[in-house]
Amino acid sequence: MIVWFNGPSQKELLHIPIQPNEIGCNYIRQVRKVNHVVCYDAEVVNNIEIEDGVTYYSRVDWATPPTWKPIINPYGTGINSGLLAIILAQNISEETIYVIGCDWGTQKQSVFTYAKGSKLRKYNNGMRNVMFELNKKSPIVVVNDNVPDVKVPVISKFEFLQTIQ
Repeated sequence: MIVWFNGPSQKELLHIPIQPNEIGCNYIRQVRKVNHVVCYDAEVVNNIEIEDGVTYYSRVDWATPPTWKPIINPYGTGINSGLLAIILAQNISEETIYVIGCDWGTQKQSVFTYAKGSKLRKYNNGMRNVMFELNKKSPIVVVNDNVPDVKVPVISKFEFLQTIQ
């Protein structure tokens, strides 16, 4: 299972073969074909171009079935689209979740531009703790050649490419 966050490190892996289950955040379909798209913010939900063959999810507040399906989030409002995508991944499968583009603590930029500004910090300590808690349910591995600010295992892009072959 692959979950695509919006950090710049994702760019180096966009070429990998499409995997059976891929979930991406926000505007991921602009750069990668994924099965599922997750958005946390109402503004992004309202601006996403809906495509056939893709399932769209958001938090309960913004989900408008049948186009947008809700994800029940036990952590409240203090998370983001990436963590909501991990929750969805865990609802779909118990397999290891490889997170690509999680640049927490190494980058402030996002691949996509948002009205709120693309140079805002993309996480906080509470989000970091939620990822750690989610890792207790099923394994989460962040793919990054740097050292992101996460409390879950991190592997290099090379190690990840060896894993999916």
